[in-house]
Amino acid sequence: MALEPRKQPRQQRSSKVVDRILDAALVLTREQGTKAPTTLAIARRAGLSVGSVYQYFPNKEAILLDLARRWLSSFPEVIARRIEVAPPTNRDEFRQEVRKLFIDTSTLYRDNATLMPVIEAISGNADLRPIQDEYDEQIIALYAAWLQHVNPALEDEIASRLGVLMMDVGHACRLVGLKRDRKTYDLMEDDVERMWLALVTPYLNLD
Repeated sequence: MALEPRKQPRQQRSSKVVDRILDAALVLTREQGTKAPTTLAIARRAGLSVGSVYQYFPNKEAILLDLARRWLSSFPEVIARRIEVAPPTNRDEFRQEVRKLFIDTSTLYRDNATLMPVIEAISGNADLRPIQDEYDEQIIALYAAWLQHVNPALEDEIASRLGVLMMDVGHACRLVGLKRDRKTYDLMEDDVERMWLALVTPYLNLD
């Protein structure tokens, strides 16, 4: 199955058409839950002909994969914000920073819950896994940089190892939580936050 876009938009007008297609697909995935929208439904929601959609994407799976890429690419920006502010000087301030990060990342998961089967499919497909690996490496590096922002003396190897755990534990628990009700999801979020704090705080040299 072809999963790559047929062509990349080279002009502003083409970029707007692609954005309309992806926006329509995202709205429909949120409305329809686990049922993937058809190419025809996406075209109608975007106000385009099916032929216009096929100019850029060979099928609905390619559209959903492009959405997944955009979802993955949103995480580095969210984490980078925590590095751009002054580093916390005590544990209470660090807990506040972690809470802000959890609010931002939790929103990305909840608002895009219907994309999670696509994300899981990427993880299990040897041909597609490099797409996620690329973003995983960015996220791990940013988590490590954030920890070293808080404690500049933290060794690179330790910071990277903690970054792997922060990413993998957070992602796995959220995937599980999204399959439960909202109350359970929120409780699991709180549990993951506590696990994070218990894991990294001893390395941060905070009062």
